[in-house]
Amino acid sequence: MEDLDKPLDARLPPTARHLFGSLRSAHLFNNGSVLIGEIHNYGTLLNAVNIFKTLSDKVMPQPLVIYFTVCILRMVETLHGVRIIHADVKPDNFLLGERFLENKCFEAENVDHGLALVDLGQSIDMELFPQGTAFTSRCLTSGFQCTEMLSGKPWNYQTDYFGIAGTVHCMLFGTYMQVMNEDGVWKTNGIFRSDMWQDFFHTLLNSPLEADVRLQQNYSNKLPSLKSRLVVLLLESRKAARR
Repeated sequence: MEDLDKPLDARLPPTARHLFGSLRSAHLFNNGSVLIGEIHNYGTLLNAVNIFKTLSDKVMPQPLVIYFTVCILRMVETLHGVRIIHADVKPDNFLLGERFLENKCFEAENVDHGLALVDLGQSIDMELFPQGTAFTSRCLTSGFQCTEMLSGKPWNYQTDYFGIAGTVHCMLFGTYMQVMNEDGVWKTNGIFRSDMWQDFFHTLLNSPLEADVRLQQNYSNKLPSLKSRLVVLLLESRKAARR
């Protein structure tokens, strides 16, 4: 199992390595397996989404969604920069650790935000293929097939951008994304109140490799207090789970 980490260890700068799952050891059995890696005590983004469902907010506040979206975009772009496709981007594969509680910086370039993208079991190392290689196989899980798969078109990095769109949709609405094709344009089932999100999803679903989103310019002044509130909610949720 050690070989799974070698491409990331060799290609990523040390300052960014903690952004992605790292396995220390693996124990395989006939009826299951145990993987040992860095601990992330505060659950997943999906857990955070579900916490807000129990509150009057019902959904995650938009400034937090924007903050997490910018972090996720930078993380996936970093992974693509070393020619690795994650191929399973979804809210339950983003873990929150101690860094999230400790980080006070909201700059876009900051890599100590506390999110980690894990579960690279489906990942594709594009260094093993000729430049420009694309694939035609389809994900078997309904709801996680990118628009290229649904259209019968070849794909590579697009599958991760579809996963980003699905993750952001889950944070915005608390539900998984569904897509439809209307006159050749892919759309989601979400109803957006701002052009910003409309443009964001249109880009990721229809021309993801051209995406250049600067969401951090919106609502940045509200982030510190909202993040502090989420930290309290995560701590309370963890304490309740131990009882």
